[in-house]
Amino acid sequence: MLDAFWSGVGEELARRWVARVLTPALAFWVGGLSLLWWDVHRAGVAASGWVAEITRTAEQLGRLPVLVQGALVVGGLVVVAASAVVAERLTVPVLRFLEGYWARPQWLRRRMVTHRQRRYEKARNRARSLQLRQRRGRLSVAEYAELRQLRQDPARDPQRRTELESAAADALTAQEATQLGKDLQWLRTTPDRDELRMPTRLGDALRAAERRPVTSYGMDAVVCWNALWHTLPQQARTELSQARAALDTAARGWLWGVLFLVWTPLSWWAVPIGVLIPVVSYWFGIVPRGIAFGRLIVTCYDLYRFNLYDALHLPRPESPEQERTKAGPRVTAALWGTLAEAGLRYRFDPVPESPVNNDPPPAIQVL
Repeated sequence: MLDAFWSGVGEELARRWVARVLTPALAFWVGGLSLLWWDVHRAGVAASGWVAEITRTAEQLGRLPVLVQGALVVGGLVVVAASAVVAERLTVPVLRFLEGYWARPQWLRRRMVTHRQRRYEKARNRARSLQLRQRRGRLSVAEYAELRQLRQDPARDPQRRTELESAAADALTAQEATQLGKDLQWLRTTPDRDELRMPTRLGDALRAAERRPVTSYGMDAVVCWNALWHTLPQQARTELSQARAALDTAARGWLWGVLFLVWTPLSWWAVPIGVLIPVVSYWFGIVPRGIAFGRLIVTCYDLYRFNLYDALHLPRPESPEQERTKAGPRVTAALWGTLAEAGLRYRFDPVPESPVNNDPPPAIQVL
């Protein structure tokens, strides 16, 4: 029994150590030590070559006492694991920074927000123009109005209607249709009000996700999120946890890429690595995963928001308009602690009887 116990403990510790060690922290320290080795053995590499110098270094390490070698290995693993834990604690501040929740320097924030406002206006105007062409094709405004009248009375002038329909069908090219889809997707993941604009793409995407439940259902996403989480089914929780874990992992990769610049005094190679990794991590890791995480949050409100009404024993809305103007803000006020409506009655539905389970309880396993 004890052998099985210690074997299980060893396997669990091994899994945890692997999870702690096989992280970007390991790549950071390996890369830093490689640059340090190069700085020390640069002359030897130039004189005798890479293979000979690496072999000489390995022989020097092999001549060390076994206790010293073990101490170096254990110490290295401890340093890597400890730095990985510190990076995990810094994940939330890093994400807040990348979202744009900083006020200084103010001139830089203003310029970045202004740039994103111009980008939004450009994408919106281009999308509107392409949508008009998608509906009207090569028709002018007068011709499109004429076509609408002919559609209401098909027998009026069939030949003219055929001509107008042919011109209307000649709408967007494949490239323009792709551009329209990109613009609409970009606009959907960007706040439509200037006062809500963030200085970064990640901040805009997450802010848009936070604002969507307010504009659609009258619920404050930040206030209602903790309560909604407890009403979600297990599958939704799992997907959200996985999406957030992926976003956190990408943020830690960005952090380690920036920290790689500390090795710059050892080699100028640390500069392109310390710049390229954060840029690639941000645009191809953090931003897409942040958008995916925001979509999942919005989807949870779309599908499971009525669970909040039932859990709080508040009446469900009877129409979308009633939900946006009254029912949704009522849920927010209840969770914020400011609900005070005279005459409001809680709703208590009868609890269904649980089915009788005649299955025997699971057997207790004895070691």
